Amino acid sequence: MTNIEKSNRPFDADERDGLLTEYKTLRDEILTAKGRRLQTVSLTVGAFGVILSIIAGAVLGSDIPSPETRLAVAIGGSIALYGIVIPSLIMTLTLQQTIQRIGGYIRVFIEPRVPGLNWENRWYVHKSQHRLSGGLRGIGGIYYFLSLLPLLLPFYTLSQSTQNWPLILVLAPFVCWSLYLSYDMHAAISKSWKWQWKPDDEKSSSTQKAG
Repeated sequence: MTNIEKSNRPFDADERDGLLTEYKTLRDEILTAKGRRLQTVSLTVGAFGVILSIIAGAVLGSDIPSPETRLAVAIGGSIALYGIVIPSLIMTLTLQQTIQRIGGYIRVFIEPRVPGLNWENRWYVHKSQHRLSGGLRGIGGIYYFLSLLPLLLPFYTLSQSTQNWPLILVLAPFVCWSLYLSYDMHAAISKSWKWQWKPDDEKSSSTQKAG
């Protein structure tokens, strides 16, 4: 039985009420996840700014006269900043993928069976027609900025003295990891974005073919 046939077949009020209750529950979960996503980004930016100001005060102040020590402090501070940015990126990616999976479930299993519920399907068609990525360009841009900003103080310190410059290579894995996660947030390139729900009729037909 296809989704169109399912949407056209009659069903009783109890089934409709059950679907609407499930729909409301899932929409509430989406709103909760969006709230947590915004809270994660906001807390990350706030914590990042506080730690960056403390590190900048130490590196740019006169309390540390040695260029080598200033460079070490700048690099250590940058690692601390990446210790905030990278976990935040992972949490935000997980929340966004959860939101999309819930939306996909609504699009595949609920909207075709309840007349008047069309948002997820129409949004899916719109993204397909305009070739929009499944990622978040705005939040991805914020994390691009946060991924590069920790390099500012180490490079400033190197401009004052190039001694011990190989120390800055310690930051390379953190920079690459953070930029990759930011790009994944922006363009949705990893496999975890590709997973999709399959309608029951597709599952049954694939099972019959496998058998």
